[in-house]
Amino acid sequence: MSRSRARSDWPRLAFYGFYFSALGALLPYWPLYLRLRGFGPRALGDLMALFALSRIIAPYVGGALSDRLGHRLTAVRGGALLALTCFMTIPYAHGFLAMAAAMMAFSFFWYATLPPVEASTLASHGDRYGRVRLWGSIGFIIAVLGLGPTLDHLGAAAVVPIIVVLLCGLWFATLGLSPLAPPAATSVRQPMRRGLLPFLAACFLMQVSYGPYYTFYSLYLAHYGYSKAAIGALWALGVICEVLVFWQAGRFFARFRESRLLAFTLALAVVRWIMIALFPRSWPLLAVAQTFHAFTFGLYHAVAVRLVSRYAGPGAKARAQAIYGSAAGAGAAVGAAMSGYLWVALGREGMFLAAAGVAASGFALLMRYRIAPEEAAI
Repeated sequence: MSRSRARSDWPRLAFYGFYFSALGALLPYWPLYLRLRGFGPRALGDLMALFALSRIIAPYVGGALSDRLGHRLTAVRGGALLALTCFMTIPYAHGFLAMAAAMMAFSFFWYATLPPVEASTLASHGDRYGRVRLWGSIGFIIAVLGLGPTLDHLGAAAVVPIIVVLLCGLWFATLGLSPLAPPAATSVRQPMRRGLLPFLAACFLMQVSYGPYYTFYSLYLAHYGYSKAAIGALWALGVICEVLVFWQAGRFFARFRESRLLAFTLALAVVRWIMIALFPRSWPLLAVAQTFHAFTFGLYHAVAVRLVSRYAGPGAKARAQAIYGSAAGAGAAVGAAMSGYLWVALGREGMFLAAAGVAASGFALLMRYRIAPEEAAI
């Protein structure tokens, strides 16, 4: 990336940084906050599932409107401001229904901001997408490492004002964004391969398998005596490895077929969840399992967004990213809801073994259909 281009891209880099910093505060520490507010495992799982449900609708609505109307930047700025406004109501939400409404309203507008920026980044940066997206991973790392000791000192309730500050930064970053490229005009309906549905199903299953991790991993570690600082360090380790893969993603694409890379990430997810289930008291083995995040999230995501873009014709890139986001959101919602019940029915370790079984199903699906989306017409 040239120096002049890097300067002009700072608002985009800041957008990714603040967006995923907020995610870095939410994923590890939001379940701890909900537990502090008095929600048990089933209610907590249901709340996180409702939170994830917004990923099904919001990305498609935001992406489709951006493609149809061409007002991408307005949608991103408005979504960021409304997300901030809705989140500020959470301290005043008492009871399950009020908390669910506040979380869903916030997440709807927050998730809607990402697809137009993702589509624009893919269009303007191509194979260098990973090097732009890694700034989000850097923001995530800073959040999880900084918040662990902070919350050990101030308590889990401090996560709320910290996220408010990050959402303010996100909104200010959108004010500096250059106009996002409008969709290309086309009257030709682009064909899509049949492999699209198995591909989306595999992505859905990967996200379902992540349900116990995103919802209960921090509580799982806390049960075995890990401090918030240690929990944050484990989360950060995974994302540091993810950054390295984002930085070098182009090399993987140059050497391996994308369908094989996708299958590899699902197979490794099976191993990862089994290790977490069987060795919860071994910090070194948990650390090894976290290094797999480089592939089960970093490489997986880089492959997925690349393939989604291949399936979409001109004028539908943001909408295609939104369809992928909706499939991932559905998987996250199902995984979060199931994890609460699995925690009660199978125990903590059994919950992660069930996650391994779900990831294995996704791997088997790819092997059954042997999709080759790198050859999809675009």
